[in-house]
Order: sequence, then structure tokens, then C-alpha cells
Amino acid sequence: MIILYGTPLSSYTAKVRIALEYKKIPYAEREPAGGYRSAEWRAIVPTGTIPALEDHGFLLAESEAILEYLEERWPDPTMLPGDAAQRAHIRWLARLHDLHVEPKVRALFPLVRDPDGAQALGAPLAALETQIAVLCRMIRPAPFLGGATPSFADCGFAVSIPLAQSILSSLGHDWNPPEPLGAWMAVIRREPALAKALEPWHDATLDWLRSARPRS
Repeated sequence: MIILYGTPLSSYTAKVRIALEYKKIPYAEREPAGGYRSAEWRAIVPTGTIPALEDHGFLLAESEAILEYLEERWPDPTMLPGDAAQRAHIRWLARLHDLHVEPKVRALFPLVRDPDGAQALGAPLAALETQIAVLCRMIRPAPFLGGATPSFADCGFAVSIPLAQSILSSLGHDWNPPEPLGAWMAVIRREPALAKALEPWHDATLDWLRSARPRS
């Protein structure tokens, strides 16, 4: 049995869940022993990070490494379609997400609990929009970011773009990503496996935003 260790609120857990659902890999999902910040969890995963994946005794952490492992272990349906150049571009987009876009979304988190968060939005939002503009120059959805079917390129952005929208909405800012990302998001919502994978994350995110935002 494949075990996915993570939490419903974790963006990177959702990213791996997308691949598991799309590939129709049977799995069980569990929260880390003692919580992912605990010494108990660090004894299992030295980096103390989530998600982690266990496959019959083999344990692996870091979402990109897990996605690559799942692709090699269960290559059909592929999430790295096309020739070498197309696969390299998919990996490039995935790295753009993890190294440049997601950190800008994460920088919005402290504003959610800040009573003056809406007034402090200028610089973090500008930094996010700069990276979104870079992404838009790199993509031509067809209709997914990596081609005709879901790929690694979609996994992270399918979480982070709607997360940015939800956070900004909670701060009173109506933000929609520029095209072609808007059309791509509509495609993501219609893909059954991706919609199912995102459900626990979506519900947990809404609960977090409701509880974290200061009451006026």
C-alpha cells in the first residue's frame, strides 16, 4: 500500500495527491507522526518536511522527487509526455513554480492574520504578479500547461494560483490571473482526477482563512 504523509492544508501534499489521483494509484493518506514539526517526524524524515511517500518500506520526501518516482514506477498515464524537449520544458515550469511562484504566494500568508494586511498588500502582490507574468510568457496551454494531458507542470500551479486568489479575496482584493491562466484554470476544474485531489486542500484552505482572518 502506498502511504502519502501530509496534511489537507499543505499545498505540496495536494501537488502529490494530484499525481496519485491522475495515475489512479491506490493510496492511504496519513498525517505525520506527532505532527510534521515534531522530533518524532524528524526521526523518520530528517528534513522534517511534508509530503513524504512510503511504498512498501521505501520512504521518500520532497514533492518533485516523489513525482519523478511515481512517474518511473507507474508510467501510464504519463505526466511527462512528449519528446525530450517537451519533458524538459515541463520540468522547467515545475521548478518555476517551486522556486519562484509558490514562495511569492507563501509571502501572503502573514497578511491573513494581520488586521492591516490589506494595506500591506502592495509589495507582496507586485512580486507575485511579476512571477505570474514570467509564467505567462513561458506557457501556451494546450489545454494543460504541458500539452494535451495533465503533467508535472500543472500539479503545483493548480494549487498555488487558486490559493493566491483565495488569500487575496480574504484581504478584500479581487484578483484574477491573466490569460491564458484563466482558461487553463477552467480546464483544471473540469478534470475529474484533479478536482478530486484538490477537494481536501480546498476545504482545509477555506477553514484556515475563516479562522485566521481577524474579525472586524
